Amino acid sequence: MERNEVLRLFEGLKIWADGDQRAPHKPLLVLYAIGCWQRGQTQLPYSDVYEALTSLLKEFGPPRKAHRPEHPFWRLQNDGVWEVTSSGPIAIASD
Repeated sequence: MERNEVLRLFEGLKIWADGDQRAPHKPLLVLYAIGCWQRGQTQLPYSDVYEALTSLLKEFGPPRKAHRPEHPFWRLQNDGVWEVTSSGPIAIASD
């Protein structure tokens, strides 16, 4: 993938917003992933990302009852940024 294509994908990220409030989930996960990729990690298992992303959401996001790190992990597929694969079935909730 060429640099311009990567930049286009990141510029096109759909970020949830309600008025002036924006969800930091996808941008934080993308920055975390870029750091991992820079260190040579080519795959990001959700089980490895869960705790780190939850910590980032608590530190940089607005106060929430639940931080839901699974949402950006799954929804970045819709933005064309990455693909989620699994060795078994993936349970998907309606929300």
